[in-house]
Amino acid sequence: MSHSHLSPDSKNEKDYSAVRRVLISVLIANLLVTIVKISLGIFTGALAIVADGFHSLVDSSSNLIGLAAIKLAGRPADDKHPYGYRRYETVGAMAIGAMLLVAAYEIGSSIFERLSVGVNPQIDNLSFWLVMLTLPVNIVVVILEIRASKKLNSEILFADAKHTQTDLFVTASVLVSMVGVRIGWAWLDLVVAAFVVLLIGKAAFEILGDTTRWLTDRAAVDPDMIEEIVYSAPGVRFVHRIRSRGNPGAIFVDLHAKVDPGMSTSQAHAISSEIERRIIEQIDNVVEAIVHIEPSKKERPTHWEKISTDLRKTADGMGLGLHNLHIHTGGEAGFIVELHLEMKGELSLGEAHALADQFEETAVKRWPQIVSITTHLEPLPADFFQSGEIPDPKYIGDIRELLMTHVAEEQILKLQCYRSAEHLHAAITLCLDSKLSLTQVHAETENIENDLLKHIPELSRVIVHVEPEIN
Repeated sequence: MSHSHLSPDSKNEKDYSAVRRVLISVLIANLLVTIVKISLGIFTGALAIVADGFHSLVDSSSNLIGLAAIKLAGRPADDKHPYGYRRYETVGAMAIGAMLLVAAYEIGSSIFERLSVGVNPQIDNLSFWLVMLTLPVNIVVVILEIRASKKLNSEILFADAKHTQTDLFVTASVLVSMVGVRIGWAWLDLVVAAFVVLLIGKAAFEILGDTTRWLTDRAAVDPDMIEEIVYSAPGVRFVHRIRSRGNPGAIFVDLHAKVDPGMSTSQAHAISSEIERRIIEQIDNVVEAIVHIEPSKKERPTHWEKISTDLRKTADGMGLGLHNLHIHTGGEAGFIVELHLEMKGELSLGEAHALADQFEETAVKRWPQIVSITTHLEPLPADFFQSGEIPDPKYIGDIRELLMTHVAEEQILKLQCYRSAEHLHAAITLCLDSKLSLTQVHAETENIENDLLKHIPELSRVIVHVEPEIN
């Protein structure tokens, strides 16, 4: 069962209209500044001024790209684009980043050309004051665009704001280079131009990095945040397969939630709708949430269960055995873990200790809440790790008879015997009362294992797995 919630198109259109107005205002300002700077740079021959002018020109071009991308992105969803056209905004932001790289290359080429020709620029008082007058324009543009980009959460404005933000530093650098030329330090013009190239390149790679992450569907929201919101909704027993994608202005979320299988369709649908409502209300810019409802008897796992499962997976992945796992709460400090690690008996103490250290480091990295891990190292017979164990039903009857002195026959869910080399192993799955405490279950299984090993000397190892009875 699934249900979805879409944001109204009117809200989407209103946001894009605001973005469009900001881009038009910035475009007009950038065009004015561009004309002044490039004209002045060509007249004086100062590369730093030309570099700054081309930077402003790229700003103007990026505004035009932004306007085109916003026009496409603002279109409502249709059959060809059921998720809408929002990614055109991402494509437009990526184009701005590419244009910045081209501008950086062109200015860098001019620096090498100046070095080979050796012509020095000529700066007069009029040039200096004309560039000085463009500085307040840059400041106003940067402040307005950064505020608008944060308020509207627009990719285009984020990209253009990063782009425009470098203008302040670039213009200030140009003024420094002009002062240097006036006092006879012509080389300062080249140094400042190179600094401009670095600023533009940095902005380009930041924009391209962000847009690439959005286009490749990187997770847009921390899944733990979504999980907490889902569990806050009444009726949810378990949540898994949490996914999110999108960009800062339009996030999509989908997940699977398990509920009581006895619920009616209308009840399950109501829970689904409530989960979606909470996600959209509590996480900024989520425009759509899809919840798949599944029947389940499983409750939300505790921290103990999560840590226990992860530790066993970590041990399995390293080829280690794990038993006698105990997790204690150390108050606000976190969790204290004690366990037995099983590994090949022929390992040296140094090798075994290194494996244990690796296991502990992996566990703490995954669960920073663990403040202490104590591992007891135990050897396993070498043949325990060998493949090719074959079934040996010879003692099945004897084992079953002994088990029935402890539990009813219907509680024996699975009973298998395997032989490897000269060793006999028994694997047993029992069903016990779900109301029993862990201490009671552990004592019962330990009693069964000892009884089997005592009365059937041929057994080398007994493993008893317990599952709760479903009432």
